[in-house]
Amino acid sequence: MSRIRYQEISEKSGVSLSTISRIFNNSTKVNEETKLKVIETMHMLGYDTTKLSQDTPKQEGIVIFNVPNVDNPFYNPIIQGAKSVALQNGYNLLLNIDDFSTPDSFDNFISFLKKNKIIGLIATNCLNESQVLKIKNTLPFVQCSECIQKYDIPYVTIDDVKAAKTAINYLINLGKKNIAIINGPSQYKYAQNRLKGYLEALDEAGISRNSNYILQLERFDYDVALSAVLRILNSEKKPDAVFATSDIFALASMNACFRSGLKVPEQVSIVGFDNIQFSSMSTPALTTINQPQYQLGLISCDMLIKLLKKEPLPIRQMILDTELIIRGTTSQTV
Repeated sequence: MSRIRYQEISEKSGVSLSTISRIFNNSTKVNEETKLKVIETMHMLGYDTTKLSQDTPKQEGIVIFNVPNVDNPFYNPIIQGAKSVALQNGYNLLLNIDDFSTPDSFDNFISFLKKNKIIGLIATNCLNESQVLKIKNTLPFVQCSECIQKYDIPYVTIDDVKAAKTAINYLINLGKKNIAIINGPSQYKYAQNRLKGYLEALDEAGISRNSNYILQLERFDYDVALSAVLRILNSEKKPDAVFATSDIFALASMNACFRSGLKVPEQVSIVGFDNIQFSSMSTPALTTINQPQYQLGLISCDMLIKLLKKEPLPIRQMILDTELIIRGTTSQTV
């Protein structure tokens, strides 16, 4: 711990040096919310936070964190956020990778939950109503990012419609009128709502919809996205902007423009979604919608632990804010 700069943590977290010192000395006079804030800040600064959890008594049972795949780096910070809270509270967190693409795979998952010492679940997967209810009747359960909002099941997510409208309105204000969308599998809430936001923004601006500009992918895949964007860029009426509902799709769109001899952003502006680490590393750097991935994981795990401890959960449905990060892949139409 001697290499950790307390002053840096204090400046970033807004927590006083004396409180940070008490946290490192395992004082009982610091509330859990403040301690989690410091741990989150340390994680963002690249510090190892595991030692802060070593004195926490281990809890019986395992918490499962489910993701549909690990192809999308969007999930990485969410997992880290959940892991930090689980460790702080003495719980073991096990990662489950399964998209439940077949009825058998989901039934096997439920059987696994029942046969082992699984005490709680956080799911980022796209679940249908019957699956959600079956999980709810099996063990304590929190939905993260993807969710069905009609049941009294805790969730933390973002307003995908509003975020998509922010992106499209920004492109429209730049003078773009031929805006394509490359979207993920239609069964996902995020894909449905980001498409809804895209269409609403066009309608409100009086821009005619063009079905050729709606690229709906059947699976999350960089190469599939690349092929789809290449097709539309080589069509007779090329788009002057692309809204990608994932930064991975946005990076594929940039590659497609390069292969088609089109300049970004001079000829085609591109806006992504998620603000993954790679988005600031591309050339040009990617304009994107930032969503608080680490906080999604942290809050969802905090919700689950309150359920496990039978503590009050004053907010059962939480919608976090997003932000448009303007970088080099967008420019004004001349």
